Amino acid sequence: MPVDLNKILQTIRRDAGLAESAGLQEPLIQMEISDNARLPPLREPLIESAGETYGKPISVCFAGVGTCGVNILMSLKMQNSKNEMVEFVGINSDGGSIKELERNGFKNNIALSMGDSYYLGAGGDLEIAKDLGKKYYDHFEKLFKGVDLALIVTGMGGGTGTGVAPFVAKAAKEVQIGKKNALTIGVTTMPSGIEADRREIALQGMEEFKKYVDALIVIDMISILDVLDEENASVDEADDLIDNRFQIVLQSIMDTVTKYTKRNIDFADVCSTLKASGDSIITTVEASSSNVEDIKKELAKSLNDKLLINHSDKIASRLMVYQFYEQGYSERTHYEVVSEVQRLFNWTKVDGYYRCVLQDPPENTVKFLKIGNGSGDEYKGKTKVIVMAGGFVEKPSLEKPFIEKSTVAMPTAAMPKVAAPPVAATEPQIRSTTATKVLPVQSPPPAKPPQDSLEELLEKGFSLGKGFSL
Repeated sequence: MPVDLNKILQTIRRDAGLAESAGLQEPLIQMEISDNARLPPLREPLIESAGETYGKPISVCFAGVGTCGVNILMSLKMQNSKNEMVEFVGINSDGGSIKELERNGFKNNIALSMGDSYYLGAGGDLEIAKDLGKKYYDHFEKLFKGVDLALIVTGMGGGTGTGVAPFVAKAAKEVQIGKKNALTIGVTTMPSGIEADRREIALQGMEEFKKYVDALIVIDMISILDVLDEENASVDEADDLIDNRFQIVLQSIMDTVTKYTKRNIDFADVCSTLKASGDSIITTVEASSSNVEDIKKELAKSLNDKLLINHSDKIASRLMVYQFYEQGYSERTHYEVVSEVQRLFNWTKVDGYYRCVLQDPPENTVKFLKIGNGSGDEYKGKTKVIVMAGGFVEKPSLEKPFIEKSTVAMPTAAMPKVAAPPVAATEPQIRSTTATKVLPVQSPPPAKPPQDSLEELLEKGFSLGKGFSL
């Protein structure tokens, strides 16, 4: 950085009245700025990663529990090998799978063994698996120490996954106590139709697992044949289909917490959306941006995936929609995309906009919508929509309001009290087929049924609840 001392002396003399004021616009200090040191244009975000906090990046740990969880973990690791934010850890009682993990570069795995089993697995025995979970509980706590986001992947219906995964989730939650922005997410498979006898034990394990996670994503393979395009699809294709669902969950979370946009969704937004949300859906949809109807079709296909929970009779009280698109994307189309997500999760259209309308919601139900969006050259001609939904509440039955209205008594205080015509004691009483009130029969009966209106009948001396029933 060269300094021109002559110019500094000239300025001092000038201020003292010893020199002319010529050349005042010239800088006092000459600086050489290289092209590499120039500031970026203002339109570029100064923050490069939403996952990078002021002090440190968020810590993410994906733990695969049991053979199913370990297999899925290896698949995820291969597709996310460059992601340094995520630590992948395998937890299993099968020593062979642990060795396979180590050969593929996995570190800090936890091998489970009880007595003389010598890492030979739990043999599908749920009690042995639970004992393993208790024995290694301290190891699980050490694993998640300092972790902000714990994602526990497993399969229900066997031994280790069903029995140990709840202890792993419990340890993760225990470590996170007192941290506002921390999350434990469980992702599990349920047995397919040919393993139907295992579904009862799988349901038991899932309910226990659900107690200790903030959000639970269930991939139910009972409908796997309905989802496969061809009946003669291979076993590998079916496995790829399941792996793809897990990959979507992982990628959706990572895209959300590692991308910074003008209208940003960060990890705190993910936490508030999924914290204590129970059954949840996390997915990403990509489609051509040229036709909004194509985007809507892809949203409906993905959010109504038969492998995910059936939410047709439920309302998602908490929604997060994060859309990415090319420069110049239509704001009206963006509105339509967000509205379509709201509609698919049974929000109610009021005055042209969707709202989360709940009837008799459970206590402490939180409802909100978080919207984020951003643009970039990588989205030329296409759009990507990340959706997270949780806090599902039962949708009220359509018949319920009708029944309530038909049984509400109409007020009669303002009506004049007029005595009903006397009825002979010997006349028979006939009960209405639509109510329990007694309807007197005129004798002799009229040749033509009366066509009088309600007001005319009232003028003749009938009052509601006495002469007839609705």
